[in-house]
Amino acid sequence: MEDVAERAAISRRAIYLHFSSRTELLLALMSHMDQELGLGASLRSVFQASDSLTALKAFTAHLAGYHPRIRKVVQAVDRARRTDDDAQALWDQAMGAWHRVCRDLVDRLADEERLSPAWTRGEATDLLWALMSVDLLEDLTVDRSWSPNQYGDALFRMITGTLLVEPPSPTIPRHQ
Repeated sequence: MEDVAERAAISRRAIYLHFSSRTELLLALMSHMDQELGLGASLRSVFQASDSLTALKAFTAHLAGYHPRIRKVVQAVDRARRTDDDAQALWDQAMGAWHRVCRDLVDRLADEERLSPAWTRGEATDLLWALMSVDLLEDLTVDRSWSPNQYGDALFRMITGTLLVEPPSPTIPRHQ
């Protein structure tokens, strides 16, 4: 909090007038980032998709477009959470939200009888959540120089080829 106060050129006490804890400050920061970077708009096409396959395509496009913009912040919170209870609280809240989106997608796949019987809803949700890893994103887009669209397309093909009863036909358009 002292570092934040110094960078903002205000007193530490002034920060505590607005935020009762570092957790509250971090949550406000994440909320501000999500608003500024358009999280709601990015996810809108996922939630408004006409069917689960279209929703899954929109979801992988969201990951490819939005997550590169938040990768460094997510990684910083991940590192800090190991020694900082406030960062851990933020991490738990964010990962819980990510997991709920994945559960909703998997429920939709299952309800439309697209989820392979080889997967329980819980296993499929956990796998989908794990594939949201910003480390995976970094490995492919930074270390292997994949474009975000290449990453999103590959993620879509891998998820559909793994979780669906019948993978989509190759006529599903790829990102350009």
